[in-house]
Amino acid sequence: MPKKLAKTRGKGGRPSKQKQVEIRKKCEEEYLNYHSASYAARVLGLNPHTVEKYYRSFQEAELEETNRDFVIKQRAVKNKVISRLDEILDQLGGQYRDISGVLQDDTQGEFHDIARYEAMKTTVLKSMSDILQQKASIETTPTLDITIDKYIEETYGKSVSEKVAKPK
Repeated sequence: MPKKLAKTRGKGGRPSKQKQVEIRKKCEEEYLNYHSASYAARVLGLNPHTVEKYYRSFQEAELEETNRDFVIKQRAVKNKVISRLDEILDQLGGQYRDISGVLQDDTQGEFHDIARYEAMKTTVLKSMSDILQQKASIETTPTLDITIDKYIEETYGKSVSEKVAKPK
């Protein structure tokens, strides 16, 4: 029966948890200094695959955070635009009521340039209609997160998160 050789403690094998945390911190420092994975591996004396693994996790976290911030900003801008359009619609509604009031007074004996007021009334109604269409378009346009999820679902079938949660 062959004899077992004594374990030699060399460079190979998985490092301890504490050492892994240290390696991750060093890799993150290199990543934040915009150094490439190969450069960081050379400088830190690590396997390039190890550094690339950490770099991928840093990139994914950065991308996730960037996307979340962008979607939040996109929703805030959308809400600001919609509220501003509501203010404009209120102002146009006031103008429409004023013009209609002048035309109503005209039937009671006051004389105004009716054609001019009718043209103004038509212009205000057209502006209100255009703004309502813009508002509806903005309200029904999905934010980027919904658009991306729908694209992924249409392209790849079921939601990717469902596929990841239930691997074959």
